[in-house]
Amino acid sequence: MRGTAKCYDELRAFCEVTSIVDCHDHSTTCGPTYEDPIQVVISGYFASDVQSASSDADIALLQDKEKSLEERWPILERAWKRTCHTGYAQVTRRVLKKFYDEDELTLDALHRMQDKLLDLTDAERFESILDEAKIVGRLGDIWPDVKKVLDGTWEMTPRAYLAISLPAYHSIRSYDDVQGRAAPLGRRITSLDEYLVACREIFEGQKAYGAVTFKDQSAYTRSLAYGNPTRAEAEAVFNWFMEDPRRSASYPDGVKPLDDFLFHCFMRIARDMDLPVQIHTGHMAGIRNEIAKTNATHLTSLIELHRDVRFDIFHANWPYGGDLLFLGKNYPNVALDFCWANIIDPVYCHSLFKQALSSVPHGKIHGYGSDFGGSVDRAWAHADIARDNIAIALSDMVEMDYVGLDEAKEVASAWLFGNANGFFRLGL
Repeated sequence: MRGTAKCYDELRAFCEVTSIVDCHDHSTTCGPTYEDPIQVVISGYFASDVQSASSDADIALLQDKEKSLEERWPILERAWKRTCHTGYAQVTRRVLKKFYDEDELTLDALHRMQDKLLDLTDAERFESILDEAKIVGRLGDIWPDVKKVLDGTWEMTPRAYLAISLPAYHSIRSYDDVQGRAAPLGRRITSLDEYLVACREIFEGQKAYGAVTFKDQSAYTRSLAYGNPTRAEAEAVFNWFMEDPRRSASYPDGVKPLDDFLFHCFMRIARDMDLPVQIHTGHMAGIRNEIAKTNATHLTSLIELHRDVRFDIFHANWPYGGDLLFLGKNYPNVALDFCWANIIDPVYCHSLFKQALSSVPHGKIHGYGSDFGGSVDRAWAHADIARDNIAIALSDMVEMDYVGLDEAKEVASAWLFGNANGFFRLGL
């Protein structure tokens, strides 16, 4: 992709040499090790586009490495012809060109790739690709072994900072859930008070390890409309399943008072620990998801109440861009994060970056988060696309005399690096 504004090339060149903070990563280890050329093509999010354009059976066959390339190619060829222009496909295209020197996806290209498949488990090679992408820090939402985090033996991937994952702690439905969450402390929980003390201790231990933010992706399983139930309502649910380990609170209505209550408790802990809270909004991984429950506007009452908590709203709230801009403009404690969105819908991001510049203080925008687990090759490609998107948007704004070129460069630097570095207090 490239812009049509006269200053695009200069602004894109500036973005190319600007360091990046990756605001959202899922890499628990260095990797991957590719074993199959088709795995390279449909790895990551592109698999969902292929599935959407074909069938569940087709995607299963494509992922069957026991089948030959010749057997699978007709299915991949048909799917590629129907999906090759999506944002996810742009990632695949750039990976093929950068790492395999292939301009087109053909059966012959797959055969040539066979002897060049990347092994990214080597930390040095993994980090060299981060160097090429100029990714200097990554916020890792990785669901680690909490006991190892607390005793300091957990090893992060290169340049990663831990994000404390919240959903498992507030979505508890049973006695076993409660004991499982507290297990890293080696104690048994018998009351809601004890559970909250244990959660705070676990969160504080993760901050001591180096965590820089909380992260919540509950939008996958529930609405972001958090009520504000009383402690008595929450405790009634908790006590009901705690008194009989065979019980489990019904989902979703039966568990909601406790879930909502605990989430508010955790927001107060975030305030006390002075850590921001990243929240998944908008589009979800995979297909056949229900999107209405994930609109960030459901968070309005939460944001209103917890004014001393810094919220980082994810995925540019795709496809609800206008709602996201309202939250960023209206609430001082809200930042807007374009992680993942740059490849969900690049053109949406071109437009939303421009609208954000004209409607929201530009110091509240975080421009990039890879949202890949491992797959550092795809993190590089995603960063390349994010740079395109920002350069296209800002060069258009220069062309219409909204900002000067030097001002646009300052904004680009803030969106790629400076804002996130300051917001998460990384000190890079």
